[in-house]
Amino acid sequence: MQCPKCNKNVPDDAVFCCYCGKRLAVRERKAKKRPNGTGCVYKLCGNRAKPWGIKKNGIFLGAYPTKALAVETLEKLQKKPVSESYNFTIEEVRELWKQEHYPALSEKGKESYDLAWSLFEPLKENKMRDIRTEDVQKLVDAQVGKGRSRSQCEKVKGIYSQLCKVAMREDIIDKNYALFLRLPKSKRPDRLIFTEKEIKTLKVDAKTNDTSKIILMLIYTGFRINELLQLPKAGVNLEKGIFTGGEKTEAGKNRVVPIHPEIFAYVQEFMREAKGDLFLSGYTGNKDDHNFRNREYYPTLERLRIRTEERPMKPHACRYTFATRGAKSGVSQEALQKLMGHAKYDTTTDFYIQDDVDMLKKEMKKLK
Repeated sequence: MQCPKCNKNVPDDAVFCCYCGKRLAVRERKAKKRPNGTGCVYKLCGNRAKPWGIKKNGIFLGAYPTKALAVETLEKLQKKPVSESYNFTIEEVRELWKQEHYPALSEKGKESYDLAWSLFEPLKENKMRDIRTEDVQKLVDAQVGKGRSRSQCEKVKGIYSQLCKVAMREDIIDKNYALFLRLPKSKRPDRLIFTEKEIKTLKVDAKTNDTSKIILMLIYTGFRINELLQLPKAGVNLEKGIFTGGEKTEAGKNRVVPIHPEIFAYVQEFMREAKGDLFLSGYTGNKDDHNFRNREYYPTLERLRIRTEERPMKPHACRYTFATRGAKSGVSQEALQKLMGHAKYDTTTDFYIQDDVDMLKKEMKKLK
């Protein structure tokens, strides 16, 4: 090998020229040391598809295919506080959220969130910081493809939004990606209500059947099935002629519902027979809402030929009937909203009040 400076021959493996001292071997430049506290980029061992790792505050923040991408990612994190939670999976974020919120939820509330969370199975092992709107949108679209309603898709959005808020607080992500989810358009559901003829049939049967009395009380109060089954005796005031009870929402709790004259005698009878703290404690049938529905409510309606395959008449049909009859009879919007226990009247009109075909025909005839 010839020295490029003095043109003398030197050994091939020489690092310096032994005559003039010129450096002959190319010296690899060392990467400039990053300032303290800004993290580091380093080469991972082994043959990897993503050989470049980054760390900040001693916390491993991920691996990248190129050094440039690793440096770029680390630069983006310079103004962001980094803790162990930065590496949390969505499941770990959910556990953190559960610890804070589940103690204040009812059992049904917990069940609702658990059901929505079960749909996140494909994402449970993913890091929260890597999940974006489109990842969860696929879960929503899958539910739409199965024919699920908008309300069920809203549960997916609801729990994801809650998790995003926790992740934002922990500096894992910068925005609530749930806000950008696309949900199917809501359709006004076609709810079934009891006809006047069916209500008369129930009144005849109520002379000898306690279950029919309870069904009529549901129709004339608008109570949810569990609200009536779990109503305490203290929630019945015969002297003032009112019920005080309810559950589920703030607007629905402890609402006042007048005792309609059509069911006053039934209320008196159940109060006389009450053997415990509950208004219906003297009822010999099932008092659990699930068991009452399947063992008392449905068999009674089937026996009276009110419930058929075409008209399944679920317990909420009593509540729909109450709202529809109230609106048809001219009950004010404000009163009907309070009786139903809704925070907004829109909920009453959109989901509970059903169109009366005969009434609409009658109104149409007014058009000249």
